[in-house]
Amino acid sequence: MISRSIAKRYAKGLFTVGERDGKYRSYLEELESILGVFDREQRLKKALVLPLLEVQKRKELLSDVMRSFGASPTVSSLFNVLVENNRMGYLPIIRDVYQELVDDKEGRVRGTLWTAYPIDETSRKRIAEVLKDKFNKEVVLETVEDKNLIGGIKVVIKGTVIDGSVKKQIETLKENILKE
Repeated sequence: MISRSIAKRYAKGLFTVGERDGKYRSYLEELESILGVFDREQRLKKALVLPLLEVQKRKELLSDVMRSFGASPTVSSLFNVLVENNRMGYLPIIRDVYQELVDDKEGRVRGTLWTAYPIDETSRKRIAEVLKDKFNKEVVLETVEDKNLIGGIKVVIKGTVIDGSVKKQIETLKENILKE
């Protein structure tokens, strides 16, 4: 929880600058592409995230990475501050919070749709449309297959859980029987 609040400050700072200069979307793309490289190049990630090297050496390495990416001065500055404060490990959370800020600005919300079996695109779109009416925002759903649900679906969006799974119905029935 503390890590999320720390990450939120950095994400909000970057987003404020991005809103002001109109580049908030491109900053998100930069964050995602750089984090993608870190995921593929674990040695580079460790060199920048873990405080094994002195700060100046990590900043020099980071400068080379930012130059090779053609990163904007704003994103480069964020990364430099993170290296100086030993907070590079917060980058994935910063990106997630930043994504939420972008989504909120653009009238969108993201969630997860769990299904017991593969769901066709038409059904997924229909579910997203129903949820759009409930949240008054465009809904983007990531679909996850979970055989434990037995049947039905479960949706989680911003802490709201809508559980229409057979597993939940059986649990509710069991609770009701035990109460009697």
